Amino acid sequence: MAKHPTREILPGNDGRWYLELIGAVEPVLESTDTYASLQNLVPPATPDDTATVSTGAGAAAVNGDLVEDALPNGEFVPLGPDAATGYETEQPVRSPLRWWSLGLALVLVAATAAAAAYLLPGAAEAEAADVAGEHRAALVALRNELPATQSALDDLTDPASNADALSGVPVAVAELSAVSGKVISVATIPLPSTLPLVPRGGFERLDSTRNAMAILGGTGRDVAGRIGVGFTYRTAIDALFAVGPLPTNLEAAAITDLSIVLAADLAETGRLVAELPQDAIFFVVRETATIASQRYAIWQLEYLDALHDTDEGRAAVLVAELAATVTGIDRALDAALGAMRNELDPLIVELASELEAAIDGVPS
Repeated sequence: MAKHPTREILPGNDGRWYLELIGAVEPVLESTDTYASLQNLVPPATPDDTATVSTGAGAAAVNGDLVEDALPNGEFVPLGPDAATGYETEQPVRSPLRWWSLGLALVLVAATAAAAAYLLPGAAEAEAADVAGEHRAALVALRNELPATQSALDDLTDPASNADALSGVPVAVAELSAVSGKVISVATIPLPSTLPLVPRGGFERLDSTRNAMAILGGTGRDVAGRIGVGFTYRTAIDALFAVGPLPTNLEAAAITDLSIVLAADLAETGRLVAELPQDAIFFVVRETATIASQRYAIWQLEYLDALHDTDEGRAAVLVAELAATVTGIDRALDAALGAMRNELDPLIVELASELEAAIDGVPS
């Protein structure tokens, strides 16, 4: 079959008119239809017109081709076409004021860091110096208390000391214990903390001083405790068998009164002996007093019987026995007090020397 030459399809002869007729495709507007549809459009506002645009963040006033943003600083942003709608939209821009603010903030941060790097180490050193001063003051207070401690030790261990001299011993013991406790407290309180990267050399130099203070404060407290034990023994022994001179001959009525006095003294003696603290130096004193206290109850029965029987000889022997018992306890006490003085006196002197060395070693 012979091929026909290809013919050009003329406008309107492509069969589209039929498809448009049955509604299969949208009709193509003719030039006159296009002109008519354009007449129905509302013309855009002129540059001189002013409109108010509401957005999610607030309202903006449109002036020509600039939009005044609703933000407090009143920035202006140009209008640009939107790719999807074809309408002008707001385009955010960076204000030079914001860049200046950011730069100023960076400068302030750098200046603050530089000031901190310069000032903080000096402040830490000043604080360390104050803490060192507290350590030195505690050591000096303990050193200054030792002369009163030695004086109290002398009064306590002197057999000839009277009640007035002995009354100052508890005061000295309390003061020594207090200042020793202060030294220990200052040495064990945590040192102040510093910011990271701040040198702690001033605080670290206190380590050796604080270690020495813990030991010296403990020594001072031990000395106070030992003197306190000695004072307890001396006052307790002086109060044992405190019935005064005893007669060897007495009327019946007076014997009854004396028996009451002896019974009360027996109870008091037993209490004092039972409360004597355990201490190696005073071991002999405590044992002697305990044995004498146990014998005291039987002794009273024998003594009162001798008085009732008017057996003056037997009563005299019993009185002499009690006096010898008291003398024996006193001698044991004097020996123990002397041993305690021989032990504590050099210790106090050594403590004073070590305190002076520690005071000189406190960093400035």
